[in-house]
Amino acid sequence: MFSKIANAVVWTALAIVVVVLVYKNTDWFKPAADKAMEDVKSVIAKVPTGSFGKSSATDNIAKARDAFARGDANGAVVIYNDIIKSDANNTDARGELGNVYYSTGRQQEAAQAYYDAAKLLIAKNEIDRVEALLPVIDQINPMMVDDLMQQMHNAIGQQMMANQPPMANQPPVANQAPQQAPQSALTRY
Repeated sequence: MFSKIANAVVWTALAIVVVVLVYKNTDWFKPAADKAMEDVKSVIAKVPTGSFGKSSATDNIAKARDAFARGDANGAVVIYNDIIKSDANNTDARGELGNVYYSTGRQQEAAQAYYDAAKLLIAKNEIDRVEALLPVIDQINPMMVDDLMQQMHNAIGQQMMANQPPMANQPPVANQAPQQAPQSALTRY
């Protein structure tokens, strides 16, 4: 019994040595083996990670922050853009992308990232977070701020209209755009 097991182990080891030598010294099956390894690596890279098998945007944002802290601004930009591609409504990734652009002197790209984040925040009715972005955007592109102010006023007006009960003796009007109050100079400056 022992000799059969030892015999099988020796022949298996010899076969592995022959395969490795053929692989290292010839091109018989090396391209196919290399392609198989690339395929395995790409499948492994696609395996979800994080809690419940999902890659967490928070984990990816942490990776982008680490890349930026190491001085790899381009790596951070790539990670933030990947997050945005997988979740177009991620306002944090857009805002932090703006921070990276701003700190590396890419002002117009920073303004655009902040503007995109602000538009999403308006849609989520997070006006206080939008107001924090306005001064920086205003430094770079005041026209973007004007557009955001208009969107904020419209969103606030729609919210107020939705919260008001219909007037007596008048049926509610569907899809009626709220009237916009004139913009005060104090709200902008």
